[in-house]
Amino acid sequence: MADKTSLSCGEALDISHATALHGRMQKALQKSSVVELKAHTVQKADTAGLQLVLSLKNEIETTGGQLIWKKPSNELIDAAKLLGLYESLGLTQ
Repeated sequence: MADKTSLSCGEALDISHATALHGRMQKALQKSSVVELKAHTVQKADTAGLQLVLSLKNEIETTGGQLIWKKPSNELIDAAKLLGLYESLGLTQ
């Protein structure tokens, strides 16, 4: 298993991309228990997208792994704060 695997969130972390993102997340988990989310290009995030990431984070942490944010965009941070998920998603790091 790799030390860390990186996964790009793309420009939209929303319901329209949830199925594809979920598949990519599952593949990332097969490679490593440490997943780095590249989020600097996120321009749009909604409840479904952030809940999917929270689910990934919880799954990773139950196996002793870690979710790492790499340069989360202001739009992502604002959406997480608005939905009350900022701390739960670990964006305070």
